[in-house]
Amino acid sequence: MEERLHVGVFRRDRSEAEPMELLVRDGKAEALTPCAPSVQEETLYLSDGFIDSHAHVYDGATDLGINADRIGYRTGVHLVVDAGSAGATNYRCFRDYVMPAYETPVKVFLNISRIGLVTKQPYYDRRTVDPVSAKRCLEEDGGEHILGIKVLASGLILEDAGLGPVKAAVEVGRDCGVPVMAHLAEGPPSNGEIMSLLAKGDLITHCFHGAPNIAAYLRASRGTDPDLSYCRLSNIMWDERGKPVKPLEEALARGVYLDVGHGAASLDQEVARRVIKAGFRNFSISTDAHIRNLDHIVRSLPHTMSKFLAFGMSLAEVVASVTWIPARQLGLSNYCGHPLKRATIFTVRPVRADDPKFIDATGAAIDVRQVIEPCAIIREGRFIWLDSLDSYS
Repeated sequence: MEERLHVGVFRRDRSEAEPMELLVRDGKAEALTPCAPSVQEETLYLSDGFIDSHAHVYDGATDLGINADRIGYRTGVHLVVDAGSAGATNYRCFRDYVMPAYETPVKVFLNISRIGLVTKQPYYDRRTVDPVSAKRCLEEDGGEHILGIKVLASGLILEDAGLGPVKAAVEVGRDCGVPVMAHLAEGPPSNGEIMSLLAKGDLITHCFHGAPNIAAYLRASRGTDPDLSYCRLSNIMWDERGKPVKPLEEALARGVYLDVGHGAASLDQEVARRVIKAGFRNFSISTDAHIRNLDHIVRSLPHTMSKFLAFGMSLAEVVASVTWIPARQLGLSNYCGHPLKRATIFTVRPVRADDPKFIDATGAAIDVRQVIEPCAIIREGRFIWLDSLDSYS
């Protein structure tokens, strides 16, 4: 059986989709050839496989974990990156028993706490901050699954641990030659204290968090009662013009990367709109999907991408933020550029009355008018319509 599909193909070096014909024969993607622009009613687009570069998918063993397949292939996502759910003590169980149960591939940032996110306060006992065990775990993994080291560096999570976990994570990153992903939000510590420790290739996640961030955090925490004395600093990373504050400006100049990490408390649309209007687009879009945000705020990576269309980014810019930008940030140099091996096919349609609500972490409605909707994937060369897959609930 043969199918010929007209698709607009997004490539890294182009700002617009290139009209091409995709040949599918007996379920296999065989060729992409240039063609005239399509006049079909619904435009199909093809890009590298989407990457969700920040989620929590250590299902059943951590405070936040969900099944990776809920946000994976069925939503057009070919790679999910778990951001610190596992530490050195419980990583092997994650790698050997949980990850193999998923269809969707998973990569990992190892938490500097050896217990990871079994609890939402991973540094409550300073003895869990264990750079020696983290280094050993990284060495044993040999880069097969672990991409870097994660530290949650906001006041509500660090509590009175101060900069200790951050410095330990940086030590591991430097000694093992891997990037540090730093979760930043309210402080103390301050932006200046944390960002000054980060170097080229490290990542700051939650780059568009707002202030005050506390109400959203409390909603997301479902009954926990954090000590609000650890929330004295807003730590907003951008000024009212959408320009980076001085510590962030210096970090960006050193080559530090930015990640959205939407989550339950970390995307303020007013902050994001200002930054995008000011011309900054060099960040990865990710969900920070977990058990407390998936069903009502985040929903999926395409749902999150649609919000950034509403914030003023072009479709090509949004696609780049879930493909070659995170691939570069994560050191996945060979991930992109293989459309007949790994790709996401999607449409962009008008919003409908029955679509889930689009809101940010403050609960404010987002005026989304165009919705990104994946309809097929190319997985290891096989072309698969998503409606042919069993739904995952």
